[in-house]
Amino acid sequence: MQSSSRTEPPEPILVPALKVGAATGLAGTLAGGVIAILRSTPHAKTFAVLTGANTFALGWTYWAVRSTTCRAIRDASPPGTAMIPRDKVLVSGASGAIAGGFLGIILRKIPNAVPGAIVWGLVGLTGQYAYNVADARHTHEVIGKLKNPEPNEGILDRAMRSKWSPVKRLTRKEYADMLKEKLLAVEADIAIANEEIEKLERQKKEPTEEK
Repeated sequence: MQSSSRTEPPEPILVPALKVGAATGLAGTLAGGVIAILRSTPHAKTFAVLTGANTFALGWTYWAVRSTTCRAIRDASPPGTAMIPRDKVLVSGASGAIAGGFLGIILRKIPNAVPGAIVWGLVGLTGQYAYNVADARHTHEVIGKLKNPEPNEGILDRAMRSKWSPVKRLTRKEYADMLKEKLLAVEADIAIANEEIEKLERQKKEPTEEK
């Protein structure tokens, strides 16, 4: 363990877990109320409150277990070492399984622990994996913008640059290239006009010389 050599204070666990539990509890209460109304449950308020309590316990347990596991891994790793995405997926899956199994044991019966662990373990795995993919894509886009900075585009700009748009908004480079092409075309027209003028002048001079 190399936690003694670390200068950074450990991240809090209890307060963030309570915040996550409150968010999941609120979402569960709202969802429970909607489900109770749709099913015409006799005690809709009680059903909503119990659903909120279940989701609060699930969210709080999940985040507490996940934060504790992540801290243990960081403490056992060399200073400055970050967790790789695969480890985050495994930790999230294990935390979801523990939370689901714990909730099944406490609120229902022991036989419900295994299905709860499997379901919420898969939820933790897929959720963390989806987050990793989105985060990697966002990071790639940010790095690309830093290497090739362009003005921020609004909704209208993105719509006009879509392949389905009948009109297109040009970038500065595209506009400059278009002006260069037009300038070359104008110069070519001027050169042709000069040649025609010279021909007319020669034709006027020829009758005079014959006389």
